[in-house]
Amino acid sequence: MEQHIPGIVLKDGLTQPVFDYKRCLFEKVYVETPVDTDGDGRLDLIAVYIRRPLETTQGMRVPAIYVANPYMLECNEDWYVPHDVDRDVSPYPQQHITESDITFDPSTVSFPQPRYPRATVGYADTAPTEEIPLDCISDWYSYFNSRGYASVFCGGLGTRGSQGFNCCGSPEETAAFKAVIDWLNGRCRAFTNLTDNIEIRADWCTGKVAMSGKSYLGTMCIAVASTGVEGLETIIPEAAISNWYDYYRCNGLNLPAIGWQGDDLDILAKYCFSRAKDPEDYASVREAYAAWLEGIAADEDRDSGNYSRWWDMRNYLKAADRFKASVFLVHGLADWNVKPTHCVNLFAAMESRGIPCKMMLHQGGHIYIHDLQGSRFNEMLHLWLDHWLYGIENGAAERIPNVLVQSNLDQDLWLASPSFPAVKGYTEPVLMPAQASGRLVDDLSATVYDRTRDNAAEWLAELVLSERHPHCLRYLTAPLETDTRISGTVQVSFRAACRASTAILSAMLVELGEECRLTPEQEVVQAGGIPWGNNTPLGDWKRFRLEEKPSAFKVISRGWMNAQNRRSHYCKDTIEPGVIYDYQFSMVPMDHTVRAGRRLCLVLYGTDVEATQRPFAVTELSVEQDSVRVAVPMAPVHTLRSDKGNQ
Repeated sequence: MEQHIPGIVLKDGLTQPVFDYKRCLFEKVYVETPVDTDGDGRLDLIAVYIRRPLETTQGMRVPAIYVANPYMLECNEDWYVPHDVDRDVSPYPQQHITESDITFDPSTVSFPQPRYPRATVGYADTAPTEEIPLDCISDWYSYFNSRGYASVFCGGLGTRGSQGFNCCGSPEETAAFKAVIDWLNGRCRAFTNLTDNIEIRADWCTGKVAMSGKSYLGTMCIAVASTGVEGLETIIPEAAISNWYDYYRCNGLNLPAIGWQGDDLDILAKYCFSRAKDPEDYASVREAYAAWLEGIAADEDRDSGNYSRWWDMRNYLKAADRFKASVFLVHGLADWNVKPTHCVNLFAAMESRGIPCKMMLHQGGHIYIHDLQGSRFNEMLHLWLDHWLYGIENGAAERIPNVLVQSNLDQDLWLASPSFPAVKGYTEPVLMPAQASGRLVDDLSATVYDRTRDNAAEWLAELVLSERHPHCLRYLTAPLETDTRISGTVQVSFRAACRASTAILSAMLVELGEECRLTPEQEVVQAGGIPWGNNTPLGDWKRFRLEEKPSAFKVISRGWMNAQNRRSHYCKDTIEPGVIYDYQFSMVPMDHTVRAGRRLCLVLYGTDVEATQRPFAVTELSVEQDSVRVAVPMAPVHTLRSDKGNQ
């Protein structure tokens, strides 16, 4: 008698929610990685949680959406102690570091063979387990479970229930997460527990895999894709890091996420080491893990802030030639945690290599947008995943614009364009100095900022709006004659002399004018309005809030530099007091429309209390005011070809 194998149901080229979410099988397996990071002589096993349609036990094979999530098994909140940022920036003598000194060669990566290899002693068909709550996992995946997809979740090395030590962004971490895709394709082993060596295979999987997730989760999508692993068909990184140096540093400065000053890679690694939640397990590795952490702290080199081979190892853009998976990028233009630099640079790298790539830029911060009303995100991702994982010819490549940007003037308006930035070329607006002298005194104690209460908002308002204040220099444009779109990366340059042997250099581009602006904060507009699928939880539709009272300004973008890194981000040059040097650096890429009649303001300053270290030293600079330039990718809105791509 012929066996009936269930299958997906299609309507209008899309999979339909015919699979009961509540009947899905929930399993836990332990994938064998190619690394031994805790040094016990055995390859590290990592716990993997799987939710798949029950029909896969009846012969149906399905693709998988995989989330690599170091946060999901709790984190060490009490271990999160940021580094002290109330300290001076260290001056350095002349360095002679070359580009070859800091270039990492991925071909040199190899992992030693285990001293104690495992021998399979039997096989199991399934590994059901009691369902547990997983942190930082949204109900969005239920949408696809009910449409014939499995979801796969893994905390990775050093998380509770797994073995090994985590080292954020390292080749070891990437190789471990990659092993899950290898297992889904039958290329490596998994076991039913940590000790019995009972092997289990992913016979239910077609071998086609997508990776998705936000922040660290999205970063691991990029990391694994950079290996070129077979079976990874597409990645959906949201608010993800493409270069770890650009997350924790900037042009020779310690500069992590705004709002997370003092954060660094060693802090994140320790925060995610949830093996410590199991006292017995932690006791067995405590000393080895302490030594591991010491190595990370030394290698990250907070003192210099320079780019290095260690950081180059964590720059996935350098491995862009190895990408095979298509890419669907999502990022917030108000995300000052993982800045838009990361997705814009990855988009450019993929576009230049002909890798299929889409990008959505929204007006939010560090968020998911599957519940953003009017975004049509779920419809597009449904189309995208059905195409890449089920091979359905539904026109996804043509129906989804290459780039979609949500307007800051109207959140219901999404502007479509074939590429990014939408503006080609630069304009140098005429700048009128708001002060007679180019003297800048970086003295935090002379500002409104109070270290004891961290009143950053007051400091920012004083910086932008004060008519005459020695801690900043302001340069104004004439009022704009028409609505103008700024799209891309702003460049600032100037000549200056410093009276000290080091300095923090900062710049921001600001829109001036009273207006009730769109904020990145969200509000629920329809509770329970999203039925994800068949017997799934319900989601809430959200929108961005408008300011209740008009604000006087909007920071469009910012940029920073250690004055000693004026030639490169990896080598410090001496500063001779009083000698004039040329400085040039980029701001964070942005897309922002400025209304007619508004002015732009370039602000040059030193310490950024929201981003940089906060030194006690007073540093004086003399800026040649006629040398100040700002190159802005801007054009009148009516001259740009952009479609209403998401209406």
